[in-house]
Amino acid sequence: MITRANLRVYGLVLLSLVVLTSSVNRHARLGHWLALQDSNSTLSGYYQFPDFFEQNLKTLPKPSIENLALNGSEYAKFIWAIKLLKEGNADRAKLYWQAAVAKQSVQHRLNLAKLLLELNRWDELSELTEQGLVPESAILEQIKLHFSYPPESISSAYAHQAGFLLSLQELSAENRCEYNVLMMSDHRAGIIKLKRFSSAHALTPEPSVNSFCFSEPVYIGDNIACQTNPLKAATCNWRSLIKKYVWPKNYDFIVMMPREGRGNVRAGIMQLNSQSSYQLFLHELMHFSGFEDEYPVPKNKQAWLCTQKGYVAPNLFVANNVKPPAGWQPSETCEGTVKSYKPDKKWSIMRYQQLPLSAKYRELWIEQIENNHYKPVRYHDYFTMLSQSLVMSDKRVAD
Repeated sequence: MITRANLRVYGLVLLSLVVLTSSVNRHARLGHWLALQDSNSTLSGYYQFPDFFEQNLKTLPKPSIENLALNGSEYAKFIWAIKLLKEGNADRAKLYWQAAVAKQSVQHRLNLAKLLLELNRWDELSELTEQGLVPESAILEQIKLHFSYPPESISSAYAHQAGFLLSLQELSAENRCEYNVLMMSDHRAGIIKLKRFSSAHALTPEPSVNSFCFSEPVYIGDNIACQTNPLKAATCNWRSLIKKYVWPKNYDFIVMMPREGRGNVRAGIMQLNSQSSYQLFLHELMHFSGFEDEYPVPKNKQAWLCTQKGYVAPNLFVANNVKPPAGWQPSETCEGTVKSYKPDKKWSIMRYQQLPLSAKYRELWIEQIENNHYKPVRYHDYFTMLSQSLVMSDKRVAD
């Protein structure tokens, strides 16, 4: 039975707790205020009231946070690392967040990954991903894209939101265009660059409206192997993919964007790296229509190209004992005794990719596309050739 005496005792106890709690809070706030005034006071205040200090850590000045980080506070280490990352000091920041990240909340780990992504710290993002410390998010999807994870590991919802495809089955060709071009890449930067190229072309279609339509980029990840020497021509191994996919027949050409390699076109397939400029893309696109380079082509190509006679491309006339057309000027395409000619005295985009497409070359390009006698080599033709060579190779092995 609770008597009046007992109630008085309980009341005194509660009052003393309130007074004590109030006193602790006042002292904690006082310690925090002192730390705000003088960073040298931070440690003593933190050791007396660690919970209060950690709850209000972000309000402390930078020297105070650094002081706590250097003296063992896990949360301070992480907050200090975030501040360093925001200042671009990623190497120093790693010394702090690496030891503290595993104990942080999902949101804090996500903030860390976001900053690392903005600074292109891919090795560190890979390390976090392998440890399972990057939460499910758009950032995690971008990390997987960068490292060419298999397409099936990429979120279809994220792919839809980001504007790329994970399957060729989702493609639909545009009937309004003369040519449909399949855009593909095996990594994040390639997907981004292909989307930029498509957007730039849509703003100023070349050589004219409805000449070329481009698909949404298709991510193929680690399903394709591409050479990684930036000094060599960009080259990917298409043989392994010919039978793996059901290729859309209403597409004419492929633009494949690996990480490395010089731009080139071979039999309906353009390959150029993800650091390439839009002007280089246009240059290579003209190769789909049969245009030739106006700088010296490789010796092995000269061996057959420069033995021909007359018009061999919209922009190339080979004068093997034949008089060049009126107004055409010497070209550097062929070297030696055989002379080659181009339609304009000025340098063109086929000589220097940095140059804009001139009115003269745009006109020639349109004429070539409208020329019913010109039959470009499509990627299906190339795949057929590769398939036949594979069959012959298999037969030789079997024999």
